[in-house]
Amino acid sequence: MESRHSINLDESMEKLKILFLTYAYPPQKYPRSVQISHLVQYLRKEFSLKVITSFAEDAGDQSLLSFTPLDNVQYAEKSAITKFIEKSRGHSIKKSTLPDFQYFWHFDLYKKTSRIIDEFGADVIITFGQPMSTHIAGLKLKKKYPYLKWIAHFSDPWVDNIFKDHNIWVNFINKYYQDAVFNKADKLIFTSEETISLATKNYPSLIRSKAICLPHSFDESLYPIQVDVSQIVTPLTIRYMGNFYGNRQPDSLFEALKNLQKSDLENIRVELIGSATTNLCDKIKLHGLENTVFAVSSVSYLDSLALMQSADLLLIIDASAELSPFLPSKLVDYIGSKKPIFGITPPGCSQKLIEEMGFLVANPNNPAEIAQKLLLVLQQLKDQKLPVISENVRNRYAVETVGKQMANLLS
Repeated sequence: MESRHSINLDESMEKLKILFLTYAYPPQKYPRSVQISHLVQYLRKEFSLKVITSFAEDAGDQSLLSFTPLDNVQYAEKSAITKFIEKSRGHSIKKSTLPDFQYFWHFDLYKKTSRIIDEFGADVIITFGQPMSTHIAGLKLKKKYPYLKWIAHFSDPWVDNIFKDHNIWVNFINKYYQDAVFNKADKLIFTSEETISLATKNYPSLIRSKAICLPHSFDESLYPIQVDVSQIVTPLTIRYMGNFYGNRQPDSLFEALKNLQKSDLENIRVELIGSATTNLCDKIKLHGLENTVFAVSSVSYLDSLALMQSADLLLIIDASAELSPFLPSKLVDYIGSKKPIFGITPPGCSQKLIEEMGFLVANPNNPAEIAQKLLLVLQQLKDQKLPVISENVRNRYAVETVGKQMANLLS
């Protein structure tokens, strides 16, 4: 029997009222903004859906508004203390605000959402982290409105994030809130099975049974029309899209390129899009790669999709780790572009997916392996023998597939 609130909902029936609670939303220039917008635009056709978010502090990425109407968006205005902490130049104040420096915004979010629920009603709320403080607002709303279905969505692990360097006190606070959220939320969404295993490993089976894998998605309609190129033209264009920060750096790639023959370097052009910093340019010069590697300023999201499609090869560069649970949304956008991918990534989620598509992966800790496999990929490109991403994989991450999965969770 068909559910009353299935995605084939009869028009005569009242639509479920859904609230998305998220700090990031267009035109804010975050990968999270794009991913949440994809879900919203798909789901709003079947549900009465409102987004409660924060004001953009600057113009952001206006290209996001070309596919993200804001008619269903309301804003939780930031209090004076929220603004003060966010604008503080040093990290000492931000690091002392727990569990993250957007903590005080959750009070603003809670108040705004409570008013909306009291006035318009709601059936389901979904809280999106990062920042994880958004889930604290969900915790309080669930207590105030126990009849609400609450889904907590995690783009990254919370306490078990392998790249966080929290001290004992910070870990204690985060663990306290994570325990409460895991226990009180009706469903927990993660973007990979590896993240589920990591995040729930120390919890009872009841918590694990709440966890659902819902990957990032791409919207094929946003890519420009792809023109088939039958002839390979050198230099081959290799592109990485995104920023470098923390442990995610291109140093091992530079070491690998430095050890290639001059004739090989002359046949490639490596573009790091969105990473034009003084530090990065200095590294390029230090490795003597000024004629091979080019740091390019950040571009709009839609321009980035066009650049993906016009590249010969796309790069994934991840931080070194023993096992990585992360599935970056950038990799899913790459899949949407239908272009070949080379991964500089540790064992884990990205490595498995890239290899499933038939492409090569090298460990970030091994410049020699990176150089060897990059040469193999370049030869495959010249010989036009690289595999094509299967429709099975592409369909798995298409917004139509992921959106239907989310719709079923909401119903």
